Amino acid sequence: MTRRVLHVLPHPGGGGETYVRMLQGMAGYAFETSFLAPSADRRASVPINALAAQWAAREVDLVHVHGEVAAAACLPTLALKRAVVTLHGLHLLRRSQGVAREAAAASLGLIVRAASRTICVAESEAADVVAAVGDWARPRLAVIPNGVPLPALPRAEERASARAQLGLDQNALVGAWLGALDAHKDPLTAARAARGLPLVLLFAGEGSLKNQVEREGGASVRLVGQLADTRRVLAAADFFVLASQREGLSFALLEAMAMGLAPVVSDAAGNVEAVADAGMVVPYGDVNGFAAAFRRLMETDLRLALARRARERIAAKFGVDAMRERTREVYAAAIAA
Repeated sequence: MTRRVLHVLPHPGGGGETYVRMLQGMAGYAFETSFLAPSADRRASVPINALAAQWAAREVDLVHVHGEVAAAACLPTLALKRAVVTLHGLHLLRRSQGVAREAAAASLGLIVRAASRTICVAESEAADVVAAVGDWARPRLAVIPNGVPLPALPRAEERASARAQLGLDQNALVGAWLGALDAHKDPLTAARAARGLPLVLLFAGEGSLKNQVEREGGASVRLVGQLADTRRVLAAADFFVLASQREGLSFALLEAMAMGLAPVVSDAAGNVEAVADAGMVVPYGDVNGFAAAFRRLMETDLRLALARRARERIAAKFGVDAMRERTREVYAAAIAA
């Protein structure tokens, strides 16, 4: 018997949609998707679309809601249906202060109580939930790290072709950035750190800071826009950069590590958990720290050693099959309950 699952996401694109794509092919389940807003910057339609999602939920076996905001909008469904929530980084709680944080924590408590099960994508995320709402939440949480496939490593011919298509010198040291060019991702720190160094930092993404990134990085940065073919960027690169203020467990980071790139990341909890000893961790916003890390990666032996460990870590800890199977177990328990 095939069970129907309705995935409710805040908007198209981003990590939530990647997450659902990674779960595709789960034995015994068929997926449907509903978005609360047509895009990340158009939220006016959320209340109406939340009602539509709750109406659609009547026809499925399980509802899986993604993110705190979407879960808060769908609280009646969480209470009345068999429902699972994935938090995806606790972005609302982690960016809030004072009274706003207290309100976010109260909302989070309601979400965890209402859902059949709440999935945290990292141990640090689960720890933050317990700290915010209390120890009672611990048995209702499941820690299931995000996972990605382990692709074939690019051969020399693919690497050369990717560099040629992107207009890169075949012998250049190249870093890659995949993701939004918005404030919480902090692309400006990465751009400023690269400025004046003998390397090229590729920025694949769009966002409000796009023009400033280009100005701050000067000749050391190259903006290539939002690409559907992210493998081409990763195949052309020698290392990967993620400077974000907060992260759950970045799919872009995991995909870069799976492709055998040495990661340089900020000390956001999810980043630290992902790379461990397979990358370089720099304090958030530390331009000099990122620049020093980039200089160290000019040492070929160190860069290759980190790249090898990064790929091994994905194989051992962050495989997509494990993510899919453990989520299937949560679904089965939620439906049985």
